[in-house]
Amino acid sequence: MDDDLLVEILTRLPLKSLFRFKCVCKEWCRLISDDDHLRRKLPLVTSAIFYTLEPNLTEEPRYACTSSDGGLRGCSLTFFPFHQSSTIVDVCNGLLLSYSSLLSAFHVLSPATRRWRKLPKPSKRSQLSILAFDPCNSSEFKVVSFAGWVEQGAELEVFASDTGNWVEHQVHWGIHSDAMSTTMCFFDSTLYILARPNYIVGIDVTSFGTCSKIELPDPIKHEARIGKSGGCLCYAHRDGDQLKIWKLRDSNRGEWVVRGVVSIPSMVERSHCRSAPFPCLPPQCKFMAFHPQREVVYLWLAGKMVGYDVNEGLVEEACELGKEMERAYLFRIWFFPFSRYMSNCLADVQGSSHCT
Repeated sequence: MDDDLLVEILTRLPLKSLFRFKCVCKEWCRLISDDDHLRRKLPLVTSAIFYTLEPNLTEEPRYACTSSDGGLRGCSLTFFPFHQSSTIVDVCNGLLLSYSSLLSAFHVLSPATRRWRKLPKPSKRSQLSILAFDPCNSSEFKVVSFAGWVEQGAELEVFASDTGNWVEHQVHWGIHSDAMSTTMCFFDSTLYILARPNYIVGIDVTSFGTCSKIELPDPIKHEARIGKSGGCLCYAHRDGDQLKIWKLRDSNRGEWVVRGVVSIPSMVERSHCRSAPFPCLPPQCKFMAFHPQREVVYLWLAGKMVGYDVNEGLVEEACELGKEMERAYLFRIWFFPFSRYMSNCLADVQGSSHCT
């Protein structure tokens, strides 16, 4: 069987199956490990949805991923032996960061590969813990623990998976720490954080040297989000019944360009979400994510994710998530292309249940 025919078969498999089928033979392992070859064929997949069905958080949050037919399939965390005594404290591009107060320990989990890793205990108590993982560039990850706050900065302890150690750092971002929000994104080795009223702070997680401070084109408003789209840092927020989207053209000069202004009522109408009458639109419609490669944004509309192509002005249905999800409260959603870095992540640690 030639490579092209085999790739056609492999691209029709669910993501988890691709990870497992690297074990079939050397030829399959070679093709699946070749990022460039498969990425040209594979569509972007929804890596994960982290959600709950109860607004007061009395129910334990659930984790799910899209299946090969485009629907939603729950992902059990029973492969992780401490899942019942741990709390998920952060999620990033398919990895979960959990903390067990009983064990006083952090763990990093990969539901896609059913692997987990216990981290050594940091020397200081964490006030906020952030997971940084970019499967497009590396199989390594970092955990950034905010151990204390200083004037216009913070004391950090950072765990790096390649060294297995925590290292202390102090960063200064030039904005009062009370202005920092919990809206963040991570890509290209930088952790970006929204800061009120109109800034983005960038922390380079490779050196933790000087932080960048980027002024936003418009003050932070309802449902403000930042993310990678079309290879660039983008900013979006909701202003009344409009979704406004900007792209950072020049980070040194803080130059932004408007990429689109989306009419949400028009988008609801075009996507046939009739279950959400316009007077009830705000709780039914929510901005969710940027597409990391294409200039597409995704909104949550009454049990389905709807994509909007900013360049073409076209609405596309990304995923129908079922009747139960109409009342879901989503915490986080990710999109990323298939990568050998995702399949190799946590490959040499305890908890691995698949061969690689």
